[in-house]
Amino acid sequence: MGRTILKGGRIFTGRAFVEGGAVLIDGGRIKAVYDRSDQCETRPGDDVRDIDGMIAAPGFVDIHIHGAMGCDAMDGTYDAIDTIARAIASRGTTSFLVTTMTASIDDTYNAIVAAGRAMKRGTSGAQVLGVHMEGPFINADHKGAQMESLILPPSMDAYRSMTGEYGHIVKRVTLAPEVEGALEISRYLHKNGILVSAGHTGASYDEMRRAYDAGVTHTTHLFNGMNPIHHREPGAPGAALTQDGWTVEVIADTVHLHPAILKMAWLCKGADRCALVTDAIEATLVGDGVYELGGQKVIVKGGQARLEAGNLAGSTLTLDKAVKNIVEAAGIPLADALKMASLTPAGLIGADGRKGCIEQGYDADIVLLDEADLSVNGAMIAGKWH
Repeated sequence: MGRTILKGGRIFTGRAFVEGGAVLIDGGRIKAVYDRSDQCETRPGDDVRDIDGMIAAPGFVDIHIHGAMGCDAMDGTYDAIDTIARAIASRGTTSFLVTTMTASIDDTYNAIVAAGRAMKRGTSGAQVLGVHMEGPFINADHKGAQMESLILPPSMDAYRSMTGEYGHIVKRVTLAPEVEGALEISRYLHKNGILVSAGHTGASYDEMRRAYDAGVTHTTHLFNGMNPIHHREPGAPGAALTQDGWTVEVIADTVHLHPAILKMAWLCKGADRCALVTDAIEATLVGDGVYELGGQKVIVKGGQARLEAGNLAGSTLTLDKAVKNIVEAAGIPLADALKMASLTPAGLIGADGRKGCIEQGYDADIVLLDEADLSVNGAMIAGKWH
């Protein structure tokens, strides 16, 4: 693999913009970032690209995505994960967590095994960083689009049966911390470096405080799948937004959350503690129609995914669109929006030493965005264009 040099345009390093600089990529990693493009010397054989009119930003990192292009993580196959990886790479996502949902122990195990194979073999698109288990240890009263009959009480036996020999690739678990047994398993997960997230939960403000002490530090799709804020009972969203240690994630499709709520989350937590996710399902990048999610019929109309009863059932969002939405609809600065889609989620799962930045030594995961409309002009993963 030869060297690639990006010159001109604007470079967002993950922390700040560099105007008219250059990025040197060699061996799949960022070799250097220059303040001025003329500081980067070229050699015969270098692939030099003029990115005038574009923004070079860290590749997007999606830590909550179920599917795309007609495939779902619960299909339990390498080919399904590879299809998802290839599809989202076309929209600037360069790494992601394969996200399971409430299913049988066997189906969950098979999905995790497939994710492990994708990590070992690699994909033809975005890199798999591990697994996010959304369920089955959730509150049935806040199940959303999860199958109620398959919800399980939290237990180490069930967790070990689902993860088997692949426990080391689980990077994140969503559970309801108020359910009996949840705090015990949360302590174990946190001790083992796994991000524990409160979601599909009816937890009160005080229960969230106790959960934090047990290692639950993140919230899954803030405001969705939980009680709303009440002035006498702030609940899970109130705790997450007002207590310093908590981090949050938002689905910025302007359907799950009003733009004012997106801005409120950013104002409360800042770009360092508020991540963009998609919660995307198999309909993403396909179109309207009838699909399936966790064994349930999902109707997608006008890009909105809902169960027959009307409940929202994931989204058809991509992270490039999420960035554009929070900039244009919520008025959040572009630098913060880009960070919320890259460095912040990478940090939440412990990948911030190699993902989420355009800095020396980081993986060469880069998205090129049109400066005028923020559309994706190209994506580089480990130094290769996709």
